[in-house]
Amino acid sequence: MGLDRLRRYDVQAGYACWLAVASIAPFIFSIWQIYGRYHPLLGRIIYGSKGNFILAFIGCTAATFGLSGLGFLLGWNSAGQRRNERSGQSWLAFFLGGTILTFDMVLIVAFYLLRLEKPM
Repeated sequence: MGLDRLRRYDVQAGYACWLAVASIAPFIFSIWQIYGRYHPLLGRIIYGSKGNFILAFIGCTAATFGLSGLGFLLGWNSAGQRRNERSGQSWLAFFLGGTILTFDMVLIVAFYLLRLEKPM
């Protein structure tokens, strides 16, 4: 019953939609982390060398990357198939997963370019 059901396109569409929507929560949390540490006068993201900020940020971006990537791929696989009764969910997961995935990559690059580690 497990993986045999996942071969059906309508089941893939349902899972893809849930995965793409679930990727929004860790993405918003990682944006909130970056926004809280951003210093507008310096134009940098300031964080301490001691603390859990880096681990939490990497964990949130990895969770976002995984969830949105799986939602994107499952939506891409099941979108436009004739036997898919949930084609709208497939397209939603495809576009939402791709958008969140792109914004997550932009957030990672922005953190890499704007980071400023404060020694403690």
